[in-house]
Amino acid sequence: MKTPLNRLDEVSRRQFVSRLARTCLGVSLVPPAGLLRALETETSAPQHASHVIYLYMSGGMSHLDTFDTKPEAPAGYQGPVSTISTKAAGLQFSGYFPKLADHAPQMAVIRSMTHTQGAHEPGTYKVLTGYETSPSIRHPALGAWVARQVTQGHSTLPPYIRLGDLAGHPGSGFMDARYAPVPVLDPAKGLEHTQLQNGDSMTSLRKRSGLAGKLNEDFLRRYPMDEVKAHADVYADAIKLMTSKDLDAFDLSQEKGGLMEDYGNDSFGRGVLLARRLVQRGTKFVEIELGGWDTHANNFAQVEALSSRVDAAVSTLLKDLESLGLLESTLVVLTTEFGRSPKLNGTGRDHHPVAFSSFIAGGRVKGGQAYGRTDETGTRVVENPVSVLDFHATLGALLGVPPVETISAGSGGSFSIYGGTGAKRGVPIAALV
Repeated sequence: MKTPLNRLDEVSRRQFVSRLARTCLGVSLVPPAGLLRALETETSAPQHASHVIYLYMSGGMSHLDTFDTKPEAPAGYQGPVSTISTKAAGLQFSGYFPKLADHAPQMAVIRSMTHTQGAHEPGTYKVLTGYETSPSIRHPALGAWVARQVTQGHSTLPPYIRLGDLAGHPGSGFMDARYAPVPVLDPAKGLEHTQLQNGDSMTSLRKRSGLAGKLNEDFLRRYPMDEVKAHADVYADAIKLMTSKDLDAFDLSQEKGGLMEDYGNDSFGRGVLLARRLVQRGTKFVEIELGGWDTHANNFAQVEALSSRVDAAVSTLLKDLESLGLLESTLVVLTTEFGRSPKLNGTGRDHHPVAFSSFIAGGRVKGGQAYGRTDETGTRVVENPVSVLDFHATLGALLGVPPVETISAGSGGSFSIYGGTGAKRGVPIAALV
């Protein structure tokens, strides 16, 4: 519990920073007086989210068959997919999501996502980083920004964990290695290579690490490069992790009462359950990929099967987070690299980056609504277009990341979770934050 002196010190520091910012930069960082009083008032409720569970639908999820159905479209567009009402007035989903429909009041569906990258690799890079690929700079993935810029919470676990491999993944980009995703290839096996080798002991490992640190001292004094220090920090963090009690977060067998079956006892369901356990222990960003959405043929059977897995796992996740008191501090995000063509090509749908859907749930997002709109066939965005950087900026605002916080990419400029400067700058969706 903070004492009144603590509160005074906190306000004094805030006033000092504000005056310095006004003097040097001509800006004000102080919130309005009412908000300042609210910040001074103790409350157990979080002011911002501090964790993200990021569900990436790899291959290009069809928006018409999921969260932006068009039951009145001409023949050759909607196909056999039904439209159902949800528990949020006026918000409708595809009939493939009957369980998620019950959680619609907690969800904000964005139906006006748009960009121009229509191939998988550049589309994935665009959605994960906010930028097109470049020969001169590698941008960090969204998870790396969250790992670096979200300051709430603490854990001995890695701040950014990806359930899947890292092939083609942008990782931490131009940021240092400590913000890169740690891969977990199989949720059932957990974080591998955290056990000592036969015959070794933690005492001897620490001795070797300490000796290496002493041998490196002179080098670090002569060459105080961030990259060198970052790699040394990674080794130090690895040793801490090997003795951490938080490692039991990876032991799914601790879950009882059929919860595994509720999530869906498959790789995706186990991954989503593991994500919940990881954010419980303080991990900031957990990324889970579900592939198979590249439905050039046999679209409806594939989407129905995949949607059933998403419906079970994500509806259980939202219920689970709420029961544990974690939903307000955790953003559940679902997105994809692009949509699918509304006009059927026979039995399938082709790539369609100019209009697609994503959703955000939890984390105090203003749920129970659809933001943006596509035309009567779902082909183009006709209301409130949302760029990928706008989407990232919205998440940044919900996470409480100040827009003024940036880091340098050398000659490439300065960036934050909100993007770069000028035109390459995301704007949070005011209706959702």
